[in-house]
Amino acid sequence: MKDFNDKVAVVTGAASGIGKALALDFAQRGMRVVLADIEQGPLAQAGAEVGALGAEHLELVCDVSRLADVQALADAAWRRFGKVHVLCNNAGVGMRGAIQALSLAQWQWVLGVNLWGVIHGVEAFVPRMISQQEGGHVVNTASIAGLVAVAGLGPYQTSKFAVVGLSESLARDLRPHGIGVSVLCPLGVDTNVWNSTRHLPDALRAHTQDIDRAQAAGTFRTPQEVSALVLRAIAAEQLYVFTHPEIGPLVDRRFEHIRAAYP
Repeated sequence: MKDFNDKVAVVTGAASGIGKALALDFAQRGMRVVLADIEQGPLAQAGAEVGALGAEHLELVCDVSRLADVQALADAAWRRFGKVHVLCNNAGVGMRGAIQALSLAQWQWVLGVNLWGVIHGVEAFVPRMISQQEGGHVVNTASIAGLVAVAGLGPYQTSKFAVVGLSESLARDLRPHGIGVSVLCPLGVDTNVWNSTRHLPDALRAHTQDIDRAQAAGTFRTPQEVSALVLRAIAAEQLYVFTHPEIGPLVDRRFEHIRAAYP
């Protein structure tokens, strides 16, 4: 999708970080923007910044772990703008803790946002995008943790590995419909994901911590830098979006281990 002007973009996790940067970049390119987030105050501020760029926009509080919320988001987007061309399933949370110490409820909290949030986005938006017969693009935010394992990030990595696989499969399924798919796999980016447990219910705080920024080796990127890469990937119909060249050897090492295990 090379022409952004007058198209409609939907971004979850749009109140801050990469999501907000995407919403602003879409607005600057003449798109109408639907912003969704669970945090109402920051969402309103992000919407005001999009509006200040002259873009038509809509804000909706949305918990992506709830299918009904995401369906309501889709209904609101089509009711307001009549179409959706770009869907960014970007909302995400992080949590650190040893797998053997975590409860099922803690797993459900992470997977509910990071994986089911993407699935809900696909369920609510993609069939309608196909029926429009105007092409489009889906961007799913994963992580380098969806390709390379690190100790202490079990639920987070499980969710991100699943998003990578989902995106690879979705790309094949949507190719005949002219809808592109990108999966974003960042390393260190200055976002609120490092402070995700502020949303964690008190009953689930045992044995958990926020993901340690020190685990993200390399230079931290700004959300604006990452957003620019995503928009370039949409225009180029590029499946994988990487933010840090230094992750190359890490990914190569993983596949070398896999190849070494072939009979």
